Amino acid sequence: MRAPVLLRPAKVDDAEAIWELLAPAATEVIGMSSLPGSAPAAEQACLDTADTVAALATGSFRLDDGAKRRLLFLACDTGGELLGLTGVTFKRAVANLAVKVTTSDDGEGLIMHSTSAPWTRTELDSSFLGPRARGRHLGTLLSRGRFMLLHLVHSQIPETVASHLRGRFDADGSAPFWRCFGAHLAPHWQTSTEAELALIGEPDRLDELAGNVRPLTAEVLESLGPVNAASMPAFHLLRAEGLTPNGMYDPIDGGPTVVAELDETVTGRCRTHGRARLGRGGPIDTLVSVATVDPFLVVRASVAIDHSATITIDAELAAAVGIADDALLAAAPLVCPRP
Repeated sequence: MRAPVLLRPAKVDDAEAIWELLAPAATEVIGMSSLPGSAPAAEQACLDTADTVAALATGSFRLDDGAKRRLLFLACDTGGELLGLTGVTFKRAVANLAVKVTTSDDGEGLIMHSTSAPWTRTELDSSFLGPRARGRHLGTLLSRGRFMLLHLVHSQIPETVASHLRGRFDADGSAPFWRCFGAHLAPHWQTSTEAELALIGEPDRLDELAGNVRPLTAEVLESLGPVNAASMPAFHLLRAEGLTPNGMYDPIDGGPTVVAELDETVTGRCRTHGRARLGRGGPIDTLVSVATVDPFLVVRASVAIDHSATITIDAELAAAVGIADDALLAAAPLVCPRP
């Protein structure tokens, strides 16, 4: 039997393992700027996460206008091997640059226009699985497991949850949407890859792409809105969580943005609390988490949930991930009846 996998916030001493996992995939994650792009960036992400967790645990978490705070999650087996990572970034009144499609002023057709406006949201960051973890159905734990912590601290964080999905890319790794939009506005970046690399270093230069209007041509329609094949599993997981496209598209690759209010997500509607009973588990495929912020962990398990708010979880699994008998747990079935 494979060792169980748990999702938990990163700790300061995880930085080296994070970079060892990401470094061989450096070309694969270009443009996923929420993932650490260097060893020092991994160290900083772990420090930021530790600060954020401490503030959330004490109820002292606050965001000023224009501020953002990140929280990195790691998927690890019980032996400590790092298998993958994901994260969230809390943003208060931080500008969001997006392309929207509207009817033209003359009423004769459609146009796309780029806007930049302050937006407060909990942003779902990119996820990454190492080669040894792929094909093990860990995407659900990565993508939806972080919602278990978000609901635990919902009163402290932005209620709007958003995710920016990657758009279509050609075989050479460049986004065809960039040729239709950004290349006309920033010709010094000839490809989307050049633009992404430049903007990772100087994110304020995104403003160069704001306030522009282009016609919605047939070529644009081919490139605007489809989800990149590699991001399609994440898209379906987020749709299963209740996030829906809001009509905003990434100004570089034309990928869609999906959003939901936290209390309207599937996890929010179906999440229950109860005491752990260690036994033989049950028939319900569930995300199970402890009810504390520090330490926090979530695991996917087959459990039974009875009317007395008892959550029966396999004793061997519970022991492996550190869940004690009678511990207070939160449980969110992965298949939830519609309201």
